Amino acid sequence: MAAILRNNLGTVTPLTTANAIASGAYAISADKLTIDNSSTKALLVDFELYPAAFATAPVAGAISLIGVDWSLDGTTAGPAPTATLLGRFVGSFNPMPTTSNASTQWRMSLDSVALGNKVDFYLFNNATGQSLAVGAVLKAQCWSPG
Repeated sequence: MAAILRNNLGTVTPLTTANAIASGAYAISADKLTIDNSSTKALLVDFELYPAAFATAPVAGAISLIGVDWSLDGTTAGPAPTATLLGRFVGSFNPMPTTSNASTQWRMSLDSVALGNKVDFYLFNNATGQSLAVGAVLKAQCWSPG
């Protein structure tokens, strides 16, 4: 089987969160990562979250990534996700904590996510029981096979 060649497009896009994200809550709009793919035309994007830091080690839940697409022409943003207006579930970062977890900080990734024309990405602290600390860095690398 031939390996899939990876063609990185553009540079790594980082976002450092300025606000903590409580368990069961979305990142606020100021802490979203917007990827404008209208000129790059990448097919996929890889994400990394580090440090994913918690005051107390979570033993359940996950940190998830939520996508909110812009209009087709890329001029109008979609609504920010809320408890009553859910965004598009993109995936959960790995690794996820389990009942015996003792770690309070680790690097997480979510790879090969399909990428639209222009998308806002929000972190969602999905029932970890702990707040994700200020200063987490969400990074994105757009790419296409080639």
